[in-house]
Amino acid sequence: NFVRNIEMKSTDKFVLVLVASLALLLAGCGGGSSTPLDHEPPAVDPAVAERAAISSAIMMARTAVSGIDNDSTDTEVSAADTAIASARTAIANAANVPAAEKAANTTTVDTLASQLSSAKMARSDAMDAANKAAAEAMAKVGKALRAALGGPTAGGNALANLDLTTAPDTDLSDGLAIDATEGAGALTTNPDSVTLKAGDSAGSLNGWAGTDYALTTGTGASKVTNEARVYTNRGSPTSMTFVEKYGDASEYTASSRTYDVGASADANIKASAFPTAGEQTFTGAQDIQGTYDGASGRYKCAATATCTATFTTTGIQLSADWTFVHDSGARVSTPDGNYLYYGWWVSKDKDGGPTAASAFTGIVGTVAPSVDVTGISGSAKYAGKAAGKFAMSNPLDGTGSGGHFTADAELTAKFGANAAPNNGGISGTIDNFRLNDGAENPGWSVTLNRAQWGTTGAFTSTADTTNTTAEGTVWSINGNSASESGAWMGQMYDEMPGNAPSGDDSNIPTTVTGTFYSEFSTIGRMVGAFGTDKE
Repeated sequence: NFVRNIEMKSTDKFVLVLVASLALLLAGCGGGSSTPLDHEPPAVDPAVAERAAISSAIMMARTAVSGIDNDSTDTEVSAADTAIASARTAIANAANVPAAEKAANTTTVDTLASQLSSAKMARSDAMDAANKAAAEAMAKVGKALRAALGGPTAGGNALANLDLTTAPDTDLSDGLAIDATEGAGALTTNPDSVTLKAGDSAGSLNGWAGTDYALTTGTGASKVTNEARVYTNRGSPTSMTFVEKYGDASEYTASSRTYDVGASADANIKASAFPTAGEQTFTGAQDIQGTYDGASGRYKCAATATCTATFTTTGIQLSADWTFVHDSGARVSTPDGNYLYYGWWVSKDKDGGPTAASAFTGIVGTVAPSVDVTGISGSAKYAGKAAGKFAMSNPLDGTGSGGHFTADAELTAKFGANAAPNNGGISGTIDNFRLNDGAENPGWSVTLNRAQWGTTGAFTSTADTTNTTAEGTVWSINGNSASESGAWMGQMYDEMPGNAPSGDDSNIPTTVTGTFYSEFSTIGRMVGAFGTDKE
């Protein structure tokens, strides 16, 4: 036992020595010791971050300033101002950067600020010059258009500047036919007829679809351009069977669904096999797929017959032996061929300057005027839109402008006899003007004083300063009214007569179109046309 105790004590001592040695080793490796062998990273100099912020701000300011020129937007100029201010703020906030270094940075920013100031001044001068040039150009247009609206008539009535053709236009898709001598506004009593070609859509006004028309003729000094904007209340096409449209015609045989297309050029004839130029002769029996007036079917010609097809500008002309056999149940889409229109017109010289302008209304097909409204009792209100040309030219300060407008039109009709005590007639207002297809509201309003009834719903009003009853027009700007001037006129129509299948069981006119002319003192002239529907 004694020996065993001595051995255990020796072992304990060894273990203690081993543990102590391991502890010293771990301490040397940093294991729990308060004296590390590796040092902590040194503290960052705050001036470094401040210098980086200054450098970044100056770079952004330099980029913003270098981009400023005469074409820069207000937003871009504001951004450059902000960048300069941000660079100055970065320098001011750099508390740990030496004063001499901050002063050098401030000098750099001052140089950029000076460059920006010069760029802004040059931009401002360029804008002033552009605005002046635009104002001068507008004044020139206003002066020229005012003269154009004055027209060749002694009374300066622009409504006399243009006549529509006596007969209604057959289809505005083929062009607008107007009587207007081409050239320098030299309109005569019987001006030549001009057909303007249909162009782009001009949107719609209260459901009346707009189309732009134009025609340029001549070259050099003799170049003339006529332009017009027209709004129509053309309805949607109607669909019916071939039998419904052509079944009662003598050319139609119901049992065989055969229609004799005749030997005249016909735009309704369509087939890919027919020529697009010249004449083509077909040999043998013919059975060609195609359409007539949009209805599907087949064109047939016997082998023993003469079968030719000739292209013309008005349609295909087939020889007399051709017939068209429509498919069973084939339908025909028929465009609305009877509708009203209104609009404005302007003639321009070789330089694009206006020389004559006017407003007009018209009919495509046949639209019956209303019945004699002096025999109707009651009243009705009509609302719609107006469009026309305007000119402002102030000789005192040289300012002016001109162009086209749209506006709201409101009319009140009192039916019955013109004479007292009934005092029948029609009056109205044109207001909420918008100029040159924009949102600009010039604060204009035109009063259409009472016009007395003519025959079948026609009416004409003329300014008469000797008459105690105002009958002309009064133009107001921001509530300031000019003297009575100008004239307005129009026609009432009943597009749904009470006795018609689609009538409204009423003899009250459904639609009113017309034209008006007004002046504001000696500086303003306008001419316009309107289309309104019964409310």
